[in-house]
Amino acid sequence: MIHPKFLKLILPFILPHITHIFNTALMTSTFPDTWKHAKVVPIPKSSSDFRPISILPFLSKALESIIYDQINKHLTDNSLLSNKQSGFRSSRSCITALVDVSEDIRRNMDQNKITFLLLLDHTKAFDSIDHPIEINKLRSSFGFSTSAADLINSYLSQRSQIVCHNNKFSKPLYLNKGVPQGSILGPILFSCYINDLPTQLENCNCHLYADDVQIYKSCDTSEIASCVNELNHNLRKISAWAASNKLKLNPSKSQCIIISKHTVDYSLFPVLKLNGDDLNYVETAKNLGITFDQKLSWNNHICKTIGKVYGMLRALWVTQHLTPIPVRILLVKTYLLPTLCYGSELFAGCDALHMKKLNTLYNSITRYVYGLSRGEGTSQYSVQILGVSFENFLKMKCLRFLHKII
Repeated sequence: MIHPKFLKLILPFILPHITHIFNTALMTSTFPDTWKHAKVVPIPKSSSDFRPISILPFLSKALESIIYDQINKHLTDNSLLSNKQSGFRSSRSCITALVDVSEDIRRNMDQNKITFLLLLDHTKAFDSIDHPIEINKLRSSFGFSTSAADLINSYLSQRSQIVCHNNKFSKPLYLNKGVPQGSILGPILFSCYINDLPTQLENCNCHLYADDVQIYKSCDTSEIASCVNELNHNLRKISAWAASNKLKLNPSKSQCIIISKHTVDYSLFPVLKLNGDDLNYVETAKNLGITFDQKLSWNNHICKTIGKVYGMLRALWVTQHLTPIPVRILLVKTYLLPTLCYGSELFAGCDALHMKKLNTLYNSITRYVYGLSRGEGTSQYSVQILGVSFENFLKMKCLRFLHKII
């Protein structure tokens, strides 16, 4: 692969040739074969799993960007993507998806209803996309012309990858399914692939974010048995949809949390089944990076986040005396605060006890930045990092979020 920096240096001289290659690819519906070879660097996803991020040629991603813009404009102008899908879409994010789901649940809690929230997990969804099914959906459901569908088919077919680990390379592997993770087109093609999943459901709500599927249904306590029957019916329909689309649901990583104003006894609830396996009832569940609990209080999430940030802060304290204050502020803003404030639009209105815990943590961050001892006051310093107090900063984030929605 030619390094992007070198390409940028010689771009004024090769731009006419690149333009010719791009135009030829678009007019002939043929994606260049030499740009279909990826180097995969395994990124740890968990203790035993890796995310296969594909490093693609620089010019390949430039051509993908042009194709992406045209596809995205077509989908947006014609409102072809489901409103239940938030992944990889402008003005939608994990937080908007979580707010949508949590506020639906909270409204039902106000009516003393209980909500079954099912979080379904697909096994290697991006790597399992069937190319003929994808192309057929683009033609039939999204109105792609023959030339446009042929171009996507050319992009997906005859791809290969090598794995790089510790500067050692594997032999090339040719792929007959999936979209490359790390590509420009992969996410939007995946969104098109699963766009019809919500149409399979009856009498329950759902929300999609990439391959994360949330299904939820609320009912009165007297209707629990019928509610579980309807959820099982929908789980069977989703399993059938996944099988027909050559995707695989993972029952062991899927789970259900019951959210209610009152404490519930799981042993009294009928069994939920996914692909013939029992679905686990849990007291807390991680949903798009936010921990949901049975009361929708966010207290569990706040406590876990505080513990995580304290661990990060302890690691920074080791080199505190070696870094100047501007560098420490930069580290705080890019390393600690994004972790601490993720999802604050949901938990900014938490109770006084947990807000006190958050403020105590922020005071510790302030001491790290300005080298203050434990007994020294932080009030005159804490405002200097964010411009306002931490509590007001959380409120300001919520106001910005509401402004964007409006």
